Amino acid sequence: MASNKVILNVGGEKYTTSIDTLTAREQGTFFTDFFARQWQLERDPKDDSIFIDRNGKLFAHILEYLRTGVISNSVKSDESLRQSLVIESDFYRLPKLQNLLAKPTFAGSTLLESYEHKQKLNEFYGNPDQQWELIYKATRDGFSTEAFHKKCDKKGSTMTIIQSAKKFIFGGYTSVPWSSDCGPKKDTQAFLFTLTNPHNIPPTKYPINPAKTLNAVYHFYAHGPNFGDNADIYDY
Repeated sequence: MASNKVILNVGGEKYTTSIDTLTAREQGTFFTDFFARQWQLERDPKDDSIFIDRNGKLFAHILEYLRTGVISNSVKSDESLRQSLVIESDFYRLPKLQNLLAKPTFAGSTLLESYEHKQKLNEFYGNPDQQWELIYKATRDGFSTEAFHKKCDKKGSTMTIIQSAKKFIFGGYTSVPWSSDCGPKKDTQAFLFTLTNPHNIPPTKYPINPAKTLNAVYHFYAHGPNFGDNADIYDY
């Protein structure tokens, strides 16, 4: 039986670890492919190490994550180091690590667990570094329309994120502050989006129809968020 022990030479820095450590934390990564396919690996005849042409000092943090599943706050607070590790985690295909390293763009949200989904929403919005403030969470603040308006009225532009009973995630953006007025509101910047759905459609943005901007959203004290001329998304 082949030994589980492996020596990696990453950019001149050598690390002794195990195949289990490198492959158990996440699936579909650089390392799971690396060893599962049994590539013809070039090994140093002196110590049987495998060379990987990446930054060796940064790999110390990658390996620590693979061993423990955590990233220290000191690493996250070092912006230059954090950005470098985001690049490395992309190379090694470690999405859970990317999520740990991501800025809290949607701080407090329990629906957006995926780093890619957070990136997509900010891409849809038009600012990859946008940081959002959580002003309303139904499971925390209540599901009533009164609770929604108490927290959301007159709070500026908002991104509404909804999870269906079957755990699919979708929602909408409006630049018009919510209110308890009665009637449609014009918004040329509004859009709907899907992140997960039963039709296997990839994360997609649906911009407002230019002919329908006068009825982009509908405000009413007895309604929650209501998007679209035909109530494409609504919460009564």
